[in-house]
Amino acid sequence: MYDDDIRLQVLEIDIPEKIFVFGKWNEKNGTETHLNYLGNIISNESEVFKIMTSSWFWGLTKKVTNIILVYTNDNKLLGNYYLDSSCVLPHAIKNNKLIFKQSDCNECSNNVAEINIYNGKPGPFYLGCRSGKGSLFSFYQSL
Repeated sequence: MYDDDIRLQVLEIDIPEKIFVFGKWNEKNGTETHLNYLGNIISNESEVFKIMTSSWFWGLTKKVTNIILVYTNDNKLLGNYYLDSSCVLPHAIKNNKLIFKQSDCNECSNNVAEINIYNGKPGPFYLGCRSGKGSLFSFYQSL
């Protein structure tokens, strides 16, 4: 199965906050993908965006590539955010905001970040405990 196929499969199942695992990593040549459909974020203009996280495990040392995927309401990939570690993956959406639980990764117990949606397109978001102790994540558009 290709990435697009398994991602669409998870969107069609439509169960928020459940991790689906595809493949099985091993040291020789295996890869493993964890997908988590978090739910929807709604723009100021009532446009619906579906949010999913993806963790792809690969390579001899089980490296991981983490991204937040943003889909339109009709399941077309709009784009994504590349993340610098699994510590910054959101776990839920509450009140139109991404919820991050990072207590295992740094001094933060909980973080909340909002994906700014202007003119119907997601923009960058900042995640950090205190000013100067975080990261700005940019949106990379696919369409």
